[in-house]
Amino acid sequence: MRAGVRPVMRCGGRRGERGYVLLFVTVSLAVIALVAARFALRIEALREQAASLQGYAEARVAAVSARSMALYWLSTRPIGLASAGFLDEAPLVLDGRPYGLSGGVQVQVQDARGLLSANAPDHAAWTNALRSAGASPDDAAAMIDVLEDYTDIDNLRRLNGAEAADYLALGLQPPRNDWLLSVDEVERMLVWRRLPDVRQRMKPWLSVRRDPLFNPNTAPLELLQAIWPQVGADQWTLFQTLRRQGPFADAAAATAATGIPFTAAENLLFHASNAVRITVRAPGLPQALEYNVLLMPAGNYAPWWIHEIRFSQSLVPVAGQPENGSERIDAFATAVSTATPFPTPSRAVAVPGKGTQPAP
Repeated sequence: MRAGVRPVMRCGGRRGERGYVLLFVTVSLAVIALVAARFALRIEALREQAASLQGYAEARVAAVSARSMALYWLSTRPIGLASAGFLDEAPLVLDGRPYGLSGGVQVQVQDARGLLSANAPDHAAWTNALRSAGASPDDAAAMIDVLEDYTDIDNLRRLNGAEAADYLALGLQPPRNDWLLSVDEVERMLVWRRLPDVRQRMKPWLSVRRDPLFNPNTAPLELLQAIWPQVGADQWTLFQTLRRQGPFADAAAATAATGIPFTAAENLLFHASNAVRITVRAPGLPQALEYNVLLMPAGNYAPWWIHEIRFSQSLVPVAGQPENGSERIDAFATAVSTATPFPTPSRAVAVPGKGTQPAP
């Protein structure tokens, strides 16, 4: 080496190492950012889930509160022709009309005598109702026979009915040959199974009462029109107007006022029963809650017996349900705005043997 000449150092290796370090740091930061973003999304999803569960819990509390209000009213007031209440307060009408409570909650109370009895079907009324629901004459006759074969205790098959052998031949559970406990049992019955549209139309009109008595004061107008298809729309409009002004005492009074041939039917009783259906809808619940109740003043645990709880489609808008969301919200808002306010209790209380006394 010549004196005075400095050696040349090669730095290419160090520059390559710095490039690898920069790439590693960049990738690490990207991975950390991705993990942080996923973690943030998961936290947000959990937060939304917690809020949804909280909203659902609050909606269930509101629904149970509405049910309790209806049960308290029904168990502490006399039941009349079409309603329950004292003379000095607005009555709770048992015709299924919606009553509004705070928070957008709705409650409906339907007298079960205003519905068709599935345990004691009146053939004429049932045939007309089934035809109105879309069943052919042959299907209507078969549906009634199948229903009666399902509930009777023998194995004798009606003309268009079905007994255990018919069910077993199709790999189905045989009929229970006992009282129906729920209107949902019609979904298990032959003929009914293949007519879902007719079945869904009929189910809101049915109850599991064990007598054939029927109360036109509390029956849905659509059901009345189905049972008496020969009656004109003007007569039904008049009947609806008059019964809202004051329920009819008997078939003769209703026929005299409207011309509708109620007197030709033998199973009519213009008085509400102790069997009711309470339906509660609350914002935040995906479905309405339906309670089928027997009012029992001498009950062992309460003056009522809730023998069935069902779920049915609700008008209530639910977060996370995009299908027809705006239509559901509009329908529910309309229903809330038109609902009758739940009646206000009287300031007096009934004292046994002393009539009505001022509340303390």
